[in-house]
Amino acid sequence: LYEVDERKYNLEALKRDVKREFELIDVIQKQLQSFEGNDTKLTALIELLKKIDKEKPAGEKVLVFSYFADTINYLEENLKGKVVSEKDAAFVSTKNRQNADDYASRFSPKSKIYSLKDDETELKYLFSTDVLSEGQNLQDCWIIINYDLHWNPVRMIQRNGRINRLGSAYGKVFVYNMNPLQ
Repeated sequence: LYEVDERKYNLEALKRDVKREFELIDVIQKQLQSFEGNDTKLTALIELLKKIDKEKPAGEKVLVFSYFADTINYLEENLKGKVVSEKDAAFVSTKNRQNADDYASRFSPKSKIYSLKDDETELKYLFSTDVLSEGQNLQDCWIIINYDLHWNPVRMIQRNGRINRLGSAYGKVFVYNMNPLQ
């Protein structure tokens, strides 16, 4: 490897610091393991989705927003094929931003004046980062869930504005806000 000039670098202090960092990483990993399988917020979302599915008329759509792409990926891993099917749900973040308009059109074909292709199905669930929080007509839906609350209240209003728009067939919308202590 490389030789290090001990006159320029305090190697003993560096080795102690690296060892301490590894010990901290080990502690953090052990703490994270205690959370596995015990995500009360995810459980609350699953219960809410089931409640909406049971209480609202068949075919009602649900729009779920999260600030973080990692959270959308996490929801996809934990919901797809278990709570929502692959054919009636889409997950949008910066990683697949190029599909955002396609998913939005399949989710809200009436407001987007979109005809589904033969190989497409209409989406019932759309999970998205704020990629879809501006400039989208999604008023085929009247239920929005903010999985996490944005630090900027204007963003929350913009999220709501995707479904609470002129041309909506619904006289009211339902907005659910999840909190970390669910």
